[in-house]
Amino acid sequence: MHALPNLSAEEMLAALEESRSVLLAAIADEPWFWVRPAPEKWAPAEIVEHIARVEESAARVLRRLRREAAGETLPPPQVAPGTFKDGKPQAPPIVQPKGGLSFDELLQLLHQSRQHLLEEVRAFDFSYGGRFPHPFYGPITGKEWLASLVPHEPHHLQQLLACKPSAAPGTFA
Repeated sequence: MHALPNLSAEEMLAALEESRSVLLAAIADEPWFWVRPAPEKWAPAEIVEHIARVEESAARVLRRLRREAAGETLPPPQVAPGTFKDGKPQAPPIVQPKGGLSFDELLQLLHQSRQHLLEEVRAFDFSYGGRFPHPFYGPITGKEWLASLVPHEPHHLQQLLACKPSAAPGTFA
């Protein structure tokens, strides 16, 4: 697991914007985008879908914390602890790719999840100390939920780029 960065909300949003620009520049509706590099690994398209689902999940957490801060009584969250396989954290079912999306639908999902996240960040009071359980970090604040996204997309971008064929036939970047 990555350590959570200690950045301001503005710095985190700038990092997210930078990683999204790199991601969008790296992907294309090419045959390699849809192929799993190994049966147990996600295809680049599935990685992109997962990135969007994680951002959407974080946006929902921020919304819930905002509702709590406003005094709304909510049922206790039911979040299962994260699991590991071969020492690597595994995506909880709620953020696993479902598949079946076209390239344009994936781009739209990325756009929508980012817009929802930005709306929640703009409305969120980062001085609020309420916590919501993260499957791997345990109970963390809204600021820490946002911080958890900063290394997430770059981590998966490296996985995605490893699937992209290089200029030389038969090799990968």
